[in-house]
Amino acid sequence: MKPVSRHKPQQENGVTTSMILITIFSMALALLLTLPKIYLNNQIYYESRKIAQYQTVAQTLREEHETIKNRLEAIKYQDHESNLE
Repeated sequence: MKPVSRHKPQQENGVTTSMILITIFSMALALLLTLPKIYLNNQIYYESRKIAQYQTVAQTLREEHETIKNRLEAIKYQDHESNLE
């Protein structure tokens, strides 16, 4: 027969399975909350770069339009002067 111990059983101070599961669950939750934000920030960044490029092209086209308009006015003026002579 085994002797009956009257002492309280000692708890182990190691890492338990439930601690590991809670840690993994917490990390997964943190990832689920942060990954969409990171993705959206990246998408916004790349879209804003495209917008900046389009704005540069639009400004260049406006300037080119103004230059062509001025050339056309000069040609019209020269044509008008030559018709008067």
